[in-house]
Amino acid sequence: MIGVVVLNVATVAAVAEAVISNLPLTHRIVTVTGEAIAKPGNYNFPIGMSVENIIEYCGGVTQKSAKVVLGGPMMGIAIADLKTPITKTTNAVTVLTKEQIGRAKFERRQTACIRCGRCLQVCPENLNPTKIAHAVKYNLLDAAEKYYMNACIECGCCSYVCPANIEVTGYIKTGKIFLARQKKKVPG
Repeated sequence: MIGVVVLNVATVAAVAEAVISNLPLTHRIVTVTGEAIAKPGNYNFPIGMSVENIIEYCGGVTQKSAKVVLGGPMMGIAIADLKTPITKTTNAVTVLTKEQIGRAKFERRQTACIRCGRCLQVCPENLNPTKIAHAVKYNLLDAAEKYYMNACIECGCCSYVCPANIEVTGYIKTGKIFLARQKKKVPG
């Protein structure tokens, strides 16, 4: 243990407002970005505002969007429902077009893992993302836990470099949710 706390600027500002000024956290600065957004920028939105209303406030979309992500393109989570609200942890809404994602991602199908090792090379936590993903895929959560699934920071690097187009990070996120449900930490 080093004894250091690392916080982002928004968290530090929120803590200062809560501790020094005795103000509750009711709003969040959110970066709204992507080629499809009419007026991208940084906005101060109330927590609980829907992504749909945020997009509307930013002038709507200028072209067909293919994916809406809470967060950035690497670590963000794609949402299926625009009525999803922002939370105190939402720092960005990214509206991606088909071109931004890349035609190859749409045209390429997932293939079998070829054990190339690229995910191991890029993992900042020195994990074996493939082993974790396969354990989750076959519902072997004990094995996934032994491969240090919870140490994964879900950066998305493994999915990004995968030539088989496997959403490795998605499997790991799912495995963490299943494990939490199994341990009764998350309602199912």
